[in-house]
Amino acid sequence: MIIKEASESIKIRKLKLIMKRFPIHHPVRNEIEVELIKSVTGYNGEKSLDYHMELLPKDDTYIFHDLRLPFGANYFQIDILILTPTFFLILEVKNMSSTLIFDQEFYQLIRIYKDKEEVFPDPISQVYRQTHLLREWLNQQKFPYIPIESLVVVSNSNTRIKSIPQHKDISKVVTHSANILAKFHSYQNTRKKEAISKKDIKKITRLLLKHHSEPNHNYFQQFSITESDLLKGVACTECLKLSMVRSRRKWFCLKCGHYDKLAHIEALREYAFLLKPSITNYECCEFFQIPSRHVVKHLLNSIELPTSQSGKHKIYLLEDLLQM
Repeated sequence: MIIKEASESIKIRKLKLIMKRFPIHHPVRNEIEVELIKSVTGYNGEKSLDYHMELLPKDDTYIFHDLRLPFGANYFQIDILILTPTFFLILEVKNMSSTLIFDQEFYQLIRIYKDKEEVFPDPISQVYRQTHLLREWLNQQKFPYIPIESLVVVSNSNTRIKSIPQHKDISKVVTHSANILAKFHSYQNTRKKEAISKKDIKKITRLLLKHHSEPNHNYFQQFSITESDLLKGVACTECLKLSMVRSRRKWFCLKCGHYDKLAHIEALREYAFLLKPSITNYECCEFFQIPSRHVVKHLLNSIELPTSQSGKHKIYLLEDLLQM
């Protein structure tokens, strides 16, 4: 039973919007694009496991994707967590191609791709740390000891897996996604004693959903960019180009000729998601690239947004748009 499905993260959605409104020739654009590709690749790797998750027993199996849980002043993240009455299972998913070498002498991951070597943090150490932190988190929630298994899952079936030193048996902790079911059954065969009741599993399920939080990273700060770097305007809801103009109470796209009465709502949603969840008439004029404050006032009032007052200026609150 999937409790929390895999979905595009806030990070991916924000980076996509930044790319949508970022000048093509800006020197930082390539850096943002690389970060987006990495995030999308990871997400696609998780989604590719959907078929294998469907093969797991439906009864007494609770699956969570992309958990981010607090521990002390920090957080720890888990790609996939599977709860059963006899054991819990953590999956750390790696969507990487070519040859992967798990170096357990220096605890690093080496990828050989097109005759070039790249070094990454060791996912075996990572999943060990996740197991420890989850056990500590469960202990803080006053649950008894529960066996926790862990696997590093390579989602690309064509990826070759090797280890250093060669005699090091990593097959116990690293596997291709096609082997998840067999691994799961092996854990079932060795973990037959019930460690937690169904009632407590449901309690943990509620706590996991309650304590999970999405990261709210400042990508403007990360890439040293500002609001002024973004392209302004209302994007076409058909071709997505920032080329719509206001004409005869409608938005008209200069690129594809598409008409839309409500394209400004999506533009406001993008503003709230990327910049801040409130806007003034002046800020809206700037963002929509419309000189007439009267036109913008009419557009904002037509949506019936909640408002607040700051001196003489009315502030339109956009939080509700993010829920739509």
